This record gives sequence, structure tokens and C-alpha cells, in this order.
Amino acid sequence: MTLTHTVAPQEDGLTLQALLRGPMALSARQVREAKAQGALTVDGAPMFANQPVRAGMTVRVTLTGYAGVARPGAQDTPLRVLYEDDALLAVFKEAQLQCHPSPSAPNGSDTLEARVQRYLCAPAHPVHRLDAETTGIVLFAKLPFAQARLQQQMQTGAFQKTYQAWVFGVPDPPQGEIDAPIARLAPDSFTRVVRADGQRAVSRYGLLRTAPIPGGEAALLALYPLTGRTHQLRVHMAHIGHPLLGDTRYASPESEAASRALGLSWHQLCAVALRFDHPVTGEPVAVSCPAQFSFDPGPVR
Repeated sequence: MTLTHTVAPQEDGLTLQALLRGPMALSARQVREAKAQGALTVDGAPMFANQPVRAGMTVRVTLTGYAGVARPGAQDTPLRVLYEDDALLAVFKEAQLQCHPSPSAPNGSDTLEARVQRYLCAPAHPVHRLDAETTGIVLFAKLPFAQARLQQQMQTGAFQKTYQAWVFGVPDPPQGEIDAPIARLAPDSFTRVVRADGQRAVSRYGLLRTAPIPGGEAALLALYPLTGRTHQLRVHMAHIGHPLLGDTRYASPESEAASRALGLSWHQLCAVALRFDHPVTGEPVAVSCPAQFSFDPGPVR
């Protein structure tokens, strides 16, 4: 795998070592190995690590040992792979599975991260996460620099997520944008609320279909979070009067009654698509999957 980086104007004057360990997010081991193997060049020629780089220079680092890794027992790992290359792995997360160790899933528990590590026979670096009840795509980086580059894209909006959700009631208008700041309910609370002193949070939605349910109608929405606050989509949909079906934390009395009548035990939210620029090649990447819910409204009539 060859990582190519063009020195940006704001990086002009950094030493090569500082560039490799900073903006390029390589580990000390990766830098040492690349130097020892002659796999590090600047504008096609070797360069000392303490020399300054200049804007416009092209740095290339060939990283070895990541492609074609043997995976004994990988076939026994319960993992649905949606996309994989030398740098990235996208997998489908089922409902009620924690993404990574937490107080409710301590080290040694069955988590998505643990499954990915068993599959790779190597460490995994999660790029983002989903709530335990949320289904859908989770992206892992096989190398720290790939994780760092993708998380930088999240700050610029280049990393785009699409969700689908079943909500109680039908929004009017059928598409729109919610710009409402989100804060913790209390300093030690995991519950979030829309409040003026919160962090800016923006979501877009669009109606896909409707279905009759006990006590009213349900709507299937496409949801697009433009920011990344905890519980953002759940909080925003509840804020406009359309809580997710199955969501007990942000339910209204009406949505809670409908969810109970439908026998829903987890909120109906699925991450169905990711779009981003590949952290190594710079090429656009799209990963998608069909939505998975426990609510089945039947065919469109």
C-alpha cells in the first residue's frame, strides 16, 4: 500500500519527521520501517527526516504487510462484510450489539470491534460508531493514519452518512431541515435535549413512504445528519413531534403506545449509506446496505 501526500501550504517548513508523525498520522514504527526499507521518498528521491518540506512537494510512503493477511478462523467470526480493501473495512452492525467496549460491555464482551479484530487478526480502528440499538454500516480503518484522515473529513463535511428510520406520524412538510442545538439533560446524564446553550446540530429528512399503525400512521424517512452530536437524529425527530418507533428514551406517550402495540423492542434506525474520499487514494467511495428493521409494514399500497 502506497500513501501519497502533497505538502499543503500550512505544512510548509515542517520537518519530514513532523509531517509523517503529524498530518500524515503514521506511527513511529511505520516511519522507522519505511526509512529502513527505502520506502520513503519526497519528489521521488530520499530525504533526511530532519529536513524541512516545502508546499507542493509529494511525499510517498510504501507500507508493507497489510494486504493478503491470512485470517485463520475468520470464517467462524459472525461478521457481515460490506466493503474491504487494504486500508478499510465496512461491516453491518446488528441491533443490540455494542460497537466497542463500554461500562455496559466491558473488555472481553462480544462487541462489533472484537468481532472485527478476530476477523482481521489485527487491531481495528473505528472511524465512527452507532448506538447499540441502531443497525447498519460501521467503518473501521486498518491503520491509524486512515482513521485520522477519515475523521478529518467528518470535520469538513466530506464524510456523509445516510440513515433510514420509521417514526411516529408523518412530518409536514415531507422534507426539511432541523437546525436545533443539542445539550445534555444534566451534567451526568446520557439523555440529550434541544436547548439554546447546546452544540449546534443540523439534520435533514425526506419522506419515503407511510404505513398505518395502531394509533395513527408511521413514516419511513431518509435522514441526513450534517453534524455528529450524540443521539442527534433521535433527539431531532422527537423535537419536531415524530419520535422514532421503538425509542424508549425519546418517546412521546403516543409513540410509546404504538411501539408497545407493535411489539418493538429497539428503535427503528438504520445507517444505510456512507460516502467519503478514500484516505489513501483520494478516490470517492460509496458503501450501502438495505435497511434492517424489526417493524414490517408490509408492501406499499
